[in-house]
Amino acid sequence: MFKRTKVTDGTATGQVGFRKKSKVPGVMITQYIEKLPEGKSHPDFTRKPIALTIQEGKFAFFKAIVTGDPKPTVVWSRNNGDVSDPARYQSKYDPNSNEHTFEMPHVKPDQADTYKCFAKNEYGQAMVTVVLNVIEVGFKMTKAPQQQAEVANCNFKKVLKRRSKVVPKAEEPEKKEGEIDPKFWELLMSADKKDYERICAEFGVTDFRWMLKKLNEMKREREEEQAEFVKNLSDLKPIHINADGTASFELEFDLLDPSSSIYLYKDGEMIPYTKELGDKMKHCLRKVGRKYIFSMRDLMPEDAGFYQLDVEDVNMFSTDFKMVDFLVKIQEVKAMEREDAVFECVISAPLSKLMWFGKNMPLEQGDKYDIEVSEDKLIHRLVVKDCMVVDKGIYAACAGIKSCNAWLVVEADKGAPKGKKSARKTTRAGGSGTDLQKVAQEQQQKLDKEREERKEKIKAAREAAAEAAAAEEPEKTADSGAGKDKGAAVEVERIDKTSVAATTTVAGDSGSGHSAGKASGGAKQDGSHADAGGGHSAGKASGGARKDGSIADAGGGHSAGKASGGAKQDGSHADAGGGHSAGKASGGAKQDGSPADAGGGHSAGKASGGAKQDGSHADAGGGHSAGKASGGAKQDGSHADAGGGHSAGKASGGAKQDGSHADAGGGHSAGKASGGAKQDGSHADAGGGHSAGKASGGAKQDGSHADAGGGHSAGKASGGAKQDGSPADAGGHSAEEASGGSRQDGSLADAGGGHSAGKASGGAKQDGSLADAGGEPGITSGLSDILATRGQPAELTVKMNTDCDGAWFKDGEPLKSGGGISITKDANIHKLTIHSCRDTDSGLLRFVSGDLSTEGRITVGDVPEFDEDDLHKFSKPVIVRVGQNAAFKMPFQPQESLTVSWFKDGTELKDGGGVKIVREPNHSRLLLRDCLRSDTGEIKIQLKNPFGAVEATSQLIVLDRPGPPEGPVETVETTSSVIEIKWNPPKDDGGSAVTNYIIERQERGHSLWTKLGDVSAEKTSFRDRNVTHGKKYSYRIYAENPQGLSDSLETADSIMAGIMILSGPPGKPKVVSTSKTCINLTWTPPEDDKGVPIIGYQVEKRKKDTNQWLALNAINEPIEDVNYAVKDVTEGAEYEFRVSAINESGAGDASPPSAMACAKNPNMRPCFKDPEDFLVVRAGNSVRVKISYEAEPPPHITWLKDDEPIAPWINVINTEGMSQLVIPSSKRSDSAIYTIKAKNSVGEAFFDVEVRVTDEPKCPGPVELEQTVYGKVAVSWVPSPDQELDDRLYYVVSQHDSNTRMWKTVADRLFANTYTAHNILPGIEYHFRVYAKNDMGLSDPSQSPTWGANSNRVPISSNGVSSMEISFERPPSILVPLKVHTPPKGYQLYMTCAVRGCPTPNVSWYLNNTCINSDKNYYITNSCGVCSMYILRVRENDGGEYRVVAVNSLGKAECSTKLTVRD
Repeated sequence: MFKRTKVTDGTATGQVGFRKKSKVPGVMITQYIEKLPEGKSHPDFTRKPIALTIQEGKFAFFKAIVTGDPKPTVVWSRNNGDVSDPARYQSKYDPNSNEHTFEMPHVKPDQADTYKCFAKNEYGQAMVTVVLNVIEVGFKMTKAPQQQAEVANCNFKKVLKRRSKVVPKAEEPEKKEGEIDPKFWELLMSADKKDYERICAEFGVTDFRWMLKKLNEMKREREEEQAEFVKNLSDLKPIHINADGTASFELEFDLLDPSSSIYLYKDGEMIPYTKELGDKMKHCLRKVGRKYIFSMRDLMPEDAGFYQLDVEDVNMFSTDFKMVDFLVKIQEVKAMEREDAVFECVISAPLSKLMWFGKNMPLEQGDKYDIEVSEDKLIHRLVVKDCMVVDKGIYAACAGIKSCNAWLVVEADKGAPKGKKSARKTTRAGGSGTDLQKVAQEQQQKLDKEREERKEKIKAAREAAAEAAAAEEPEKTADSGAGKDKGAAVEVERIDKTSVAATTTVAGDSGSGHSAGKASGGAKQDGSHADAGGGHSAGKASGGARKDGSIADAGGGHSAGKASGGAKQDGSHADAGGGHSAGKASGGAKQDGSPADAGGGHSAGKASGGAKQDGSHADAGGGHSAGKASGGAKQDGSHADAGGGHSAGKASGGAKQDGSHADAGGGHSAGKASGGAKQDGSHADAGGGHSAGKASGGAKQDGSHADAGGGHSAGKASGGAKQDGSPADAGGHSAEEASGGSRQDGSLADAGGGHSAGKASGGAKQDGSLADAGGEPGITSGLSDILATRGQPAELTVKMNTDCDGAWFKDGEPLKSGGGISITKDANIHKLTIHSCRDTDSGLLRFVSGDLSTEGRITVGDVPEFDEDDLHKFSKPVIVRVGQNAAFKMPFQPQESLTVSWFKDGTELKDGGGVKIVREPNHSRLLLRDCLRSDTGEIKIQLKNPFGAVEATSQLIVLDRPGPPEGPVETVETTSSVIEIKWNPPKDDGGSAVTNYIIERQERGHSLWTKLGDVSAEKTSFRDRNVTHGKKYSYRIYAENPQGLSDSLETADSIMAGIMILSGPPGKPKVVSTSKTCINLTWTPPEDDKGVPIIGYQVEKRKKDTNQWLALNAINEPIEDVNYAVKDVTEGAEYEFRVSAINESGAGDASPPSAMACAKNPNMRPCFKDPEDFLVVRAGNSVRVKISYEAEPPPHITWLKDDEPIAPWINVINTEGMSQLVIPSSKRSDSAIYTIKAKNSVGEAFFDVEVRVTDEPKCPGPVELEQTVYGKVAVSWVPSPDQELDDRLYYVVSQHDSNTRMWKTVADRLFANTYTAHNILPGIEYHFRVYAKNDMGLSDPSQSPTWGANSNRVPISSNGVSSMEISFERPPSILVPLKVHTPPKGYQLYMTCAVRGCPTPNVSWYLNNTCINSDKNYYITNSCGVCSMYILRVRENDGGEYRVVAVNSLGKAECSTKLTVRD
């Protein structure tokens, strides 16, 4: 035995616990005190353990995270066992993640149980339960040898494991000839009634009566077993293959005990499955609300088999998974534009529907596609209507894991007029090119042959069993005697494939039997039962199924013999009389009308029965002695009763067209039992039986009860009520009193006399008067008007209170037996039977007996009928989209007095509003306008006339986008890196299956929704792996089907990723340095990081005299170092700072604030930053000397020129941190050493800058050549005039000879006025050029005389003509004038012009006739005659007339323009 773990409650004696609600579903919290102290809390789970199904030998564990102050203690336990063994159970705690773990290494099957986790502190307790399922490795549903060993070891727990009737194929014993596979019964118990016929045909079972009887018994037993574990078992859906290639079946139920184990089997062998790891295991069992969905992926041929789902040891559902193959695959189709294309195939086994795909999209029946299936369900076709060029592509047919595909090629119609569509074509292209009908017929024959072989085997086996039982029965009868057993009630349900129900109903009576056994008839379509005659012992009597759904009656037998009827052409069963022994008596109607007799009795009793097609009657009798029993079934479905008595008693009865049933008498002695039902629903009497058993009548069409005969002894017999209120009579055999029923007017009907001194009173006549119990004759049951169906038998019965003769008349003419009419008399009962009603049989019938008479009219007609083809077409569902119209049409044969009614979900529709009903003589139409999704349901048409009614049903399916998924959204798991959510499928899928779900996410604090992806319809959960620890997210889910997206299901609250574990505060920040633009900080890391690594830090600042702390960096942009330069400061303002450490959960507690720090520079001696100490400027250009410095407080700036104060025309511009010296138009005399002096209270600093104002040098003087040594020539020249003014001037010498004829530099940077040329050769002419060069460039050259070959040539006279010297001097002129400018305010501006003149003119700028050369707001330059003026930012007062004046010694030139400043 298991030792239960004891966990004591934390409440003290007499202490009251308060129930509290947890945010986590499934957690039960008990709070010990009503009000918690401030800052304290009871325990709670932020993450609860998750249920686990795991294979034996694996590592199993549960994880939980708890909260509470003070910190709770966690204890684990299990319902049926002890967890103290450390080798099997280990409890662990991780302080870093705050996770409590309960581990079970190498888990065993006996550890499967419900586990509990308790978290307790002094203020309360939290408890949660979790289930562990362990799958045994190699476990089989049947382990007989192992169980025997376990019995020997007294291990009864394992012995009690369920044994399935379906065993694995490897352990399957050799079947006997004709033995039925146990899978047959398992499939039937989980199947719909409409599938019974198919399953029976598949397993070769033909005896439906026997099958239904046994199935009902097995169902009752199974339901009792299931009730111990589940309730509300419903919606069993067999296994099918989904569009995504997976297979699944589903069912709904509620577990009485949530910890009950669920097992899955395939062919009797247990298969492992998972509830959470659907991506890693082949099989998965998911629970969605009350629905359990089993699915498997990666389908293979070996996955075909018999699947079962069990709860503990009770089977809940069984289904058979079959694989089919393609015998003929679809072929490529070439179609013209606007022509229909056909794909067709043949499969190996019947299948009601294939999955069709076009260009990887599922196809459904609609305006574009027709999906056709042959009657044998072997040939499948896809018709692509009105093909267009865009329809071309690959089309596929899928049957499970088998598929085939082919191309559709659409060729454009070249004959179509341009810009217009071509006409719609009526031709079809494509097809397989083979005789599909022939292939399907051969396959069907093959399947039929296999089915017939199975039937023959079963039939032979059953016949052999029946013969063996018949041989053993006499011996058992002799030993046991005639026992008094109870009769069995048999209920047979008819399988209606056509959904057409005839309303001609029959209410059958039940005759009394020898003992207390109960005999009841079968179920008719209106719900009434056909009668069964009473038998002597426990023998069963059951009727067959008729066309209208009623069951034909079976007479009672003396012993345990079985009586069953044969099947008629219309589907009903012929009656069978009961026999004395175990012999079987059956009878049926043949097509040619001859009866199939069934006799079965111990003695010379005669048994016959069955209805012929022409209306003649086949009698069925069964009695112990020479008694005779007869009865017949009529066309309206009623059945003639079969009497069964122990002795010579006579029993007869018949049912009339109104549905009432004739009674069957059954008695042990010579008592008579007879009775008949009238059109008004009243019932004829039944004779008394032998013993104290009670006999009661059946239910009639008007709801009244059929009469029951009295018993032989002290039993009581009472009559039923007739339609007019009078009861049928009841006769008693002994001294007990028999009383009549009450009439409609309240008067009491008399009771017939009994066998002995008891009181007997007469029955009620048609006029309401009482018939005397003894003495004068009287009519106890008369005639009434009836309706008869053409071609069917009809029977009229008159019952007298005494045995007397009578005569029958029709329209005043006497009637006799013959010509299709039979007149019979049985004691006091007179019957007129019309074997096959014709129109000439209509008329007034009258029965006369002496002075007594009764009459009734018979009217012959037909029940409405539908054509089978029209019925088949009508039964196909009509599928429309929301907003479209739905139309139904049903043809029928014209008839008089025909009423047509339309119904939707059982409610009659009336013409008007959105409903339009059209009635024509031969058809009726129903139009439903602007359909809504709520209009989906069953559409029924009913044709009704006085003879009956017929109905046909169809389905209206209105397609719409699905409803929103069902909530609430559950959080399955939340960690620092993953959030898993779960939801339920929508209640309404919009009429077409949900294809997938779309998930969107919104981060808290953001307005943008981001699509994360989608999941298939089978998966109603999603794992978001892209989350940040500590952040909160909202999710919304959409369901999608081919019609569109649903409304969204949104999470009620944001979901946080992981658990917040924040770091402690860092050290107090210290101010390292300050300036007016930056404050430098440093700090120390926190002493307690709570076991979570620190990612970085966040710095906050607070301005003095304010309360608001401002973050200087975002949490997602942490500062990785422990120092930071704060640059977002205002000069002169005071600040304090604090720092928070950031980890995965976010920013922790802030540090203490730093000391106040002012944003200003510290006092410092002036210093200059990277100044230039030399500057060269071309004469005439402005000079700008910029010096940057640092000093606090700001220094006083002084400029000196060669240690003397500067001239007043030299400008000094001082700005923060920089001083600038500006000479607007420089001259050579401005060259000097300029000194800047900066002085403040801390100290002073000096810096010298050499400024050299120069120009392009003038050329040197004449050049002279002199040879002092052979091969060397001394070159000398007169110094340049600028040599004295420019100490940086030097000379450059170039040489040219007549050989190379190229100038080359032979000397550079000569500061002397001579140069010695080497390698001077005779015979070669040499020339020399001398240049003066300074910082501005080269001067013009001074040319030397020629040296060499012709140097001694006598100069040629110019004949007295003197040459004129050319002069380059000219007055100033404007080459490029100024342009008009209109700059916006605040923009920069360049204004330029070009000036020429020799000597170089002096250029002045004027604004509105005021010279601006010395204005510091204008930057003016003159470079080689290009005069420029630059304004950094244009102001309003800069607008006006600008003028440039150029002046030299020879004249003056000027130009002007206007400047307009725009706003």
